[in-house]
Amino acid sequence: MKIVFAGDSITASGNWAEVINFAEVKNFAVPGGSTDGLLDAIPEIVASSPDLISVLIGTNDFGNPEINREGADVGARVIAIVNEFKAQAPSAQVILHTILPRGVEATGVDLRPRVIAANNFIKANLPSDIEFIDLWPLFVAPDGLSLADQYVMTDEPILKLHINESGYREWITVLLPKLQRMVNGK
Repeated sequence: MKIVFAGDSITASGNWAEVINFAEVKNFAVPGGSTDGLLDAIPEIVASSPDLISVLIGTNDFGNPEINREGADVGARVIAIVNEFKAQAPSAQVILHTILPRGVEATGVDLRPRVIAANNFIKANLPSDIEFIDLWPLFVAPDGLSLADQYVMTDEPILKLHINESGYREWITVLLPKLQRMVNGK
């Protein structure tokens, strides 16, 4: 059984192989990765013959001056990635995560409403044959917009983009049982 992870720096920084001892694990996530990059990487990921593909992507499509997409556009691109994985690796199971909350850009630009719009699009357009984990309620601060302080990297008190070790522990408590169930059910 091979589980692959696809996404950006948030996924790339996870020590998935250390906590998943019931399958071979490969992490294809790329720091700074966008939906464009993941779409381009799908053939390489599929060539690794995954049985299960975990996807968390989208936050870098906001605020990047070269991309700077709106929420529904990012949500549609995430769904397109899932559908492309299903088309190119039809026997692989796919698990999709919502985009995590974040803080305000150093410039003062607030991209959080776009993240919410992207997640709303994703939830409204989920393919029926994939697994889904809504990370938003687990990680959002009481303001309903930002990454909760207990999960924020200490060097990102305003941007609040990357999760700390507590964040990864929280994520794995939700992800691991689902992965085990999916692996055992195959």
